[in-house]
Amino acid sequence: MATTLGMPTQAQFQGALTSYGVGLMSGIGYNIASGFTGSGLIGSALSAAIIGATVRGPVGDSIAAILGFQAGQAGLGALGLGNIGLGNGGRNGRNGNGPPPLTLI
Repeated sequence: MATTLGMPTQAQFQGALTSYGVGLMSGIGYNIASGFTGSGLIGSALSAAIIGATVRGPVGDSIAAILGFQAGQAGLGALGLGNIGLGNGGRNGRNGNGPPPLTLI
């Protein structure tokens, strides 16, 4: 797919910077909310719903969807639900979350 590159206008720059600020504040809000609700499956869903409702419109819906995707991508083992047939959950003693431990000689 071909795309064109050009010099950004002030409006485009301002819009991108505003989107960055919304994302930054949403991330901080999610961390605060998850401190109260916990980081399990229900807690992360509640935190995503709180932030999605706080940021109104399609951006809030997108943020909630991205947070749900990240929870699914991390795997159910990372949410305290065990392996449930996904990934290598629990084989390295870390619920399959992240790379295997690095052994240095």
